[in-house]
Amino acid sequence: MKVWRCEDYADLARVREDMGWDFWSGEGPVEEVRAIIAQVAREGDRALCELTRRFDGVDLSAKGLRVAESELRKAGERVDASFADAVRAAARSITTFHRKQSWESLFWDTEDGARIGQMVRPLGRVGIYVPGGGASYPSTALMTVIPAKVAGVHEIAVCVPPGRDGDVNPYTLFTLQHLGVGEVYRLGGAQAIAALALGTETVRPVEKVVGPGNIYVTLAKKEVFGRVGIDMLAGPSELVVLADATADAELLAWEMSAQLEHGGGARACLVTTSEETIRRVEKALARCLGGEAGRLAEPTAVLVRDLAEGARLVDILAPEHLVINTEDVTGTLSGIHNAGAVFLGADSSVALGDYAVGVNHVLPTKGAARYASPLGVYDFLKRTNIVFSNPKANRHLGPLVETLARVEGLINHAEAMRHRIYGHEAP
Repeated sequence: MKVWRCEDYADLARVREDMGWDFWSGEGPVEEVRAIIAQVAREGDRALCELTRRFDGVDLSAKGLRVAESELRKAGERVDASFADAVRAAARSITTFHRKQSWESLFWDTEDGARIGQMVRPLGRVGIYVPGGGASYPSTALMTVIPAKVAGVHEIAVCVPPGRDGDVNPYTLFTLQHLGVGEVYRLGGAQAIAALALGTETVRPVEKVVGPGNIYVTLAKKEVFGRVGIDMLAGPSELVVLADATADAELLAWEMSAQLEHGGGARACLVTTSEETIRRVEKALARCLGGEAGRLAEPTAVLVRDLAEGARLVDILAPEHLVINTEDVTGTLSGIHNAGAVFLGADSSVALGDYAVGVNHVLPTKGAARYASPLGVYDFLKRTNIVFSNPKANRHLGPLVETLARVEGLINHAEAMRHRIYGHEAP
């Protein structure tokens, strides 16, 4: 485990740089992704089939792009009862949490007599990407579909990469069917994002695309942003553990090893005031990771002078997940401003947030927690400003509008206001 000492740095931001916790750069196979999007724009369904054959080794000519309703219904026959029960229970917890996030339209009268406010409406149609292929992530289906449903989104289209046999994983299909999603496509990668954003003969375009994926998915979301909305540009999974000498090293090691288990450049860092804690966690990690240690990213540690310095470093790292295991967890939390999700105390595992406690596990990464939030109901709502004025308000506000508009050289703005105050015979 690589260890940094903050006493060697005058600038804590340098620690982040040396650790390799870089902010989002957008680097990667950009040109290849652009070519994929352009091909889908030109060729539609034909491109989707060709690209799926090229990248996934799957011929969709027999099964088609869209998962049949009968296949969705039969998914329940292919999963065991304990999984089905777990999905139902997790869905209840996640739904309860997200219902607390709902926003309402608001209107009020200004002191000048106008009535203003915000009208809140759900998006009409969204596209959700759920990773798949050789693995299954029904938890991501729960975390993305449920807030959209709670927000009141009318149409939800889901893309899931198919397995080698062309089928979508039954655990993911059962979850989608339980959530009431009937529009599912066997599509992955950049071509799936292109289909959702641009539309093809089979896939109707959406208004926003959400959901995590690999670098191709992330770069494709970046390329189509503007034509459609996106939730975030997700990078590899991240965990920072902020701990003092009272922490249980074995539990910290399991949290770090669980995060590294994601692979794909996932990172785990221990920030602590105790050299002894670093030594104990390093030994425990070796036991937790076993033979996987060489395959996964190397865990790191930073020794800080005190927890206040540790909190400042956490804010610079702005991690996706933050575990706080200190003697005074709430006191430590009071110094934290930047993190996607925080797990307080020895009993709070990140796995709870990943699956069952109710919070969303689609979180900002690569330092985006400095300005971004977890996926939620608000990502599927749009706000429209409303102005309902009257002659009294216009008489009060008109001179201000005229003065500001004329300074900016926008004469017709001023005249539009004057004609409402004085009528068509405005002086």
